[in-house]
Amino acid sequence: MSEQERQTEEILSYYSTQKDRAEQSVIVQMLQELKEVNAVLTEELKSRAAQATGVSLSFIDLLIRTYPSLKKSACAHEITVCSGERCGRKKGAELIAQIRKELQIGKNNISCDGKYYLKVQNCLKQCRTSPNFMIDKKIYKNVRPEDIHSIFSQYGKK
Repeated sequence: MSEQERQTEEILSYYSTQKDRAEQSVIVQMLQELKEVNAVLTEELKSRAAQATGVSLSFIDLLIRTYPSLKKSACAHEITVCSGERCGRKKGAELIAQIRKELQIGKNNISCDGKYYLKVQNCLKQCRTSPNFMIDKKIYKNVRPEDIHSIFSQYGKK
């Protein structure tokens, strides 16, 4: 068992024995500790946290949406893809699919190596140069799906 797994088990075990384990403040504290150890609150980890505290998974998801410190990813890079009308008409969906494929983005919107977090935004206000996306606030304009590999190779993704 790795140190990370050991610490995760310790946290879940501790909070599952607390009398006030289902109280919001206690659950938030547990989630913060889990995030600190694991960097990201995966679906499996959220499910285990719900089980340990005796609350529903939807309540755990609500707390994560409510507390910004739980939402933020520990990823090195944040990718924001435009899904607005103009980008959508110019292969925006293909762009998202290619980014997901290139970086092996999972259901949690985090790449398999944990370095990239993908989110979609309705409009990046760059309609004349669509389709567009951003990496860490740097905008890439007139992007074609076939450009994705070379763009991410600049970020160390070969």
